[in-house]
Amino acid sequence: MAFFFTAIISLLLAYILFNLNIFHTNLVLSKPEINTYSSHIDTSSVLQFVAEKFDKHDVVFLGEFHKRKQDLVFFKTLIPYLCKTKGIKTIGWEFGAANYQKDADSIVTAAEFDRAKSIAIMRNSNYCWCYEDYLVIFKAIWQLNKTIPQDSDKVRFLQLNKPYVPKRWDSSTDTVRLNERKTRFDNILPDIVKREVIQKNKKILIYCGWEHSLTRLQTAKFLFLKDNEGRAGERLLHEYPQKICQLWLIAPFPPRWWFYKQITNNKDIKFVYPFQGIINQLYDRLKRPFAIDADNPLFSGLRDYDSFYAFDKLNGIKFKDFCDGAIMLAPFDEIEPVDIIKDWVTTQKELNEVKNILPDKDASEINTIDGLMNFINPALDQNEIREIHQLKKFW
Repeated sequence: MAFFFTAIISLLLAYILFNLNIFHTNLVLSKPEINTYSSHIDTSSVLQFVAEKFDKHDVVFLGEFHKRKQDLVFFKTLIPYLCKTKGIKTIGWEFGAANYQKDADSIVTAAEFDRAKSIAIMRNSNYCWCYEDYLVIFKAIWQLNKTIPQDSDKVRFLQLNKPYVPKRWDSSTDTVRLNERKTRFDNILPDIVKREVIQKNKKILIYCGWEHSLTRLQTAKFLFLKDNEGRAGERLLHEYPQKICQLWLIAPFPPRWWFYKQITNNKDIKFVYPFQGIINQLYDRLKRPFAIDADNPLFSGLRDYDSFYAFDKLNGIKFKDFCDGAIMLAPFDEIEPVDIIKDWVTTQKELNEVKNILPDKDASEINTIDGLMNFINPALDQNEIREIHQLKKFW
């Protein structure tokens, strides 16, 4: 037994040593290096960069960090641009449930915009996703469709998720909880995209969290185990290897010891610059949004050593293995959080609908609309976004 425990402890210590950051230092680019990298930046606009991906692919993922205003502004601007330049008539996202697809179809094709109905789709899909910058995407597609006379040519807004029901998701009953988690977003999205897009020879832009968009990279679970259940992007790429493209909206990475931060809620463990901060140093030089193609040989071999994605990888992760392309919209310290929807819940009926999906203990403590908003506490998310992006420059 002593030998067994000694062996286990030794392995854990070796594992910890393997994942220490002391073996890698930040890379400060010299002026000649910055000039070389800058000269290889994609010369097209960031809008054109995304549009051109549809020349060879039918499904383009645009992976976001979540709750960043600049990302949603770009997404909103991209929709009419893709429609005009590439004829893309299907937009999909993570933030609405397929259960309400008929409602979404009616909103974006109606004579007048129905804000309350749009809020209802978002609230019934995820009771706590109360952010104005996401809601305006409904209106952006509605406005675009107003300019398209033929009903058959109007843009469709696919809802690719399922309703989030905390009462079932966090149920103390194992069968209820496990059954709920078997049908998660990564399982649901591929079937909808296959049925509504690929099998109909259409093309789609999918806006979702970047981890759902991952195609080749498998995230760590524990020790050297990987998350083999498959992200949405991975599932689609496996079945349609030539049709899928994954783009990343550049943001800070969770740190290498993300597990420890989640368990301990340690505030001293900060997010880190991705890929040794090289991309951020280039933004300081260019001072404008830009895109990077992972096929570019100068960038394809960039490595990240410091993030959760590089956990248990001695040689880090390569840029080309993380994404097919990336877009830098703004320096991290200028990133703004999304705004809160003020009329998220307005009636007792809507309040009761939310309470019905919450665990009994939580529901019993919420008696008013203000009480619900305090429970959701979206201002905390806004503060977290600001804090995550305040990284100290090392160059």
